[in-house]
Amino acid sequence: MVITNNERGTMDILNISIAEGKKNFSKIIRASEEKNQRIIISRRGRPVAIIFPYEEFEKNKKKEALKKITELRLIYRRSGINANEVYEISRNELEKKI
Repeated sequence: MVITNNERGTMDILNISIAEGKKNFSKIIRASEEKNQRIIISRRGRPVAIIFPYEEFEKNKKKEALKKITELRLIYRRSGINANEVYEISRNELEKKI
C-alpha cells in the first residue's frame, strides 16, 4: 500500500479493498489523520465506506448546519413570517401538547 499526499496540500483519495484495510488498519487511520487523506474502502471494486479525518467531519457538520440555516432564512423571508411569529406559534404548539 502506497500512501502519498500531493504538493498542493489538498486531500488525496486512496482506494483500498476491505481485505487490505483489515491488514493495514493502523496505517490507514494514521494516513487519514496525519496526511489529511480520504480513504475509500471497496468491496469487489465497489465503494462501500470512506475514512477521513475527524477535523474534516467537524467542518462538514458546521458547513451543513450553516447551509440549513441559510435555506430556512430564505423560506421565512419568502413566507413573510418573522422570527417573533415563529416563536409565538412554536410556543403555542408546545403549550397545547403539555
